[in-house]
Amino acid sequence: MTGREPLADKTIVVTRPVAQARNLLLALKKFPAKIVHFPTIDIRPVENPGVATRLLQNLATYDTVIFSSANAVHHAMSLMQKLQLTFSTQCIATLGPATQAALGQYGVQTDIVPKSGFRSEDLLAEEELQGQSVLIVRGVGGREHLARELDSRGAKVDIAEVYRRSCPATRPAVSLCTCPAKESAILVYSVESAHNLWTLCAVDERRWMTKVALIAGSQRIGETATAIGFTKSPIIASNASDAAMLEALQTWAKGSS
Repeated sequence: MTGREPLADKTIVVTRPVAQARNLLLALKKFPAKIVHFPTIDIRPVENPGVATRLLQNLATYDTVIFSSANAVHHAMSLMQKLQLTFSTQCIATLGPATQAALGQYGVQTDIVPKSGFRSEDLLAEEELQGQSVLIVRGVGGREHLARELDSRGAKVDIAEVYRRSCPATRPAVSLCTCPAKESAILVYSVESAHNLWTLCAVDERRWMTKVALIAGSQRIGETATAIGFTKSPIIASNASDAAMLEALQTWAKGSS
């Protein structure tokens, strides 16, 4: 590496939940930057898994099982292991490679994953997604687009909600506004994360956030952040994967150096 590292002396605020942030935090350690982990979403199992349990017990009745996220995989597999359930001949689909990798940890092979993108729309574009009886495994309050579109195609769709997201009850003790605004960037991975970040921060931190770079995992996240109060134009990553967010972060750093 020649010249000054673009991320040198920058402050990077990572808002991913604890479990999902590990790989990115490890990757960022190799850069001479200040890393602040500021989780904005708390992930927990659903309080009453009765409906999800019943649906998982009837796995054999579904042609296709779709996992919306790695969190959906881990929480569903926890329930399935307690119930001593296994997959049989279902077609398994995911919204992206991270979810596919999570299934692989349990020895489950994914049959359909979008060739590009991580959204419901990208999975729906796959011609192989043909099941007439579909189970979607997701978190409470997930996007309805996938279920609605499959229903419009004539499929019978059930939804097993196996985990819930919430705004953390407590926040990190660090005060964000002590970091130089022009040398700082915040990585935001979801619309909910953007809302929670604004909620968790004090008034002086919100003023600080209007001056920092916002790296958003999608156009929709960027638009939400702008509507909330982030006044600087967000930098939109190609998707919300760690690799894409890191690439967008490095592009910002090179431009601000």
